[in-house]
Amino acid sequence: MAYLVNLEKSKLLIRATLLSSSSVTDLVSSRVWGAHIQEPDSKTVDYPMVIIDFVSGRVGHYGEYELVTMDLYAYSRKSAGNCLEIYQACFEALQNATLRKDGVPVAGFSVETVRPVEGWNESVRAYFAQGEWSVRLAHREL
Repeated sequence: MAYLVNLEKSKLLIRATLLSSSSVTDLVSSRVWGAHIQEPDSKTVDYPMVIIDFVSGRVGHYGEYELVTMDLYAYSRKSAGNCLEIYQACFEALQNATLRKDGVPVAGFSVETVRPVEGWNESVRAYFAQGEWSVRLAHREL
């Protein structure tokens, strides 16, 4: 049986890592998502939030490991400073972190490669901070 990495489980691992940080959850509660909201102006969308966006990557010849480029977005309608505070909490949770959680069949390591750019996103009418990460992951036995 092949033991392959899985993108869905990889995002789950990063989300679980961020949600295990009280510095992150104190700022965004459980609003850490694996994709951008499709209707960002909906009254049901709460801010602030964090978005995990896998941009590209490479996979080992046999599919047992992957190297993913990830954009991490912090969104807030409060202020640009609040976005940077949220991003910093995520940075502290992920920078040079060993990524491993019970019940998740991937493990790995993450490092920020591009410091965040910040600005205003008119489409969602919110401030943002966006940084780029390199995430190295491998399948692991549970």
